Amino acid sequence: PWRGEKKPGYLQFEFFEKSAPCIRVPLFDKISELTGAFPALRSLRSIDLLPSSWMSVAWYPIYRIPTGPTLRDLDACFLTYHTLSTPLPGNTGLEQHVPGAGGVHKLFLQPFGFASYKFRGTFWNSAGSLGCQFVTSLQRSAELWLKQLHVQHPDYEYFLSHSPTFRH
Repeated sequence: PWRGEKKPGYLQFEFFEKSAPCIRVPLFDKISELTGAFPALRSLRSIDLLPSSWMSVAWYPIYRIPTGPTLRDLDACFLTYHTLSTPLPGNTGLEQHVPGAGGVHKLFLQPFGFASYKFRGTFWNSAGSLGCQFVTSLQRSAELWLKQLHVQHPDYEYFLSHSPTFRH
């Protein structure tokens, strides 16, 4: 909920999508809808946000191109977790500035956390043990992040309850 206050360290805005994945609007449309309802969100800059400010993006397959039996491992759904704050000077973080069209720089937000549903390890095993270790590390990071912030994230809870490889 929007608190209407601009005090450092106070929750200003929180939103958890509760719609079923099949009826969710695209991320861009949801951001436009939220900034329309809460115009003060447009004035925030990443430097204004606490390091604990984050977002999660749910990635669900809509359709496959090409279709075929060899793509059975690609029906997995993913959650990626991204920080929204600007890293402190000297802290490289995982963010990268990428040159965009017209000289405008874009901020590439690498995930710091990960969760999956219908995930088959054979797909990631092709990346070797480092790939599996990386995915496991990102999964653990998501779990610890949510516990640290005392957040019950609906998508994460759903993935956790439906993924036999993700239960602790």
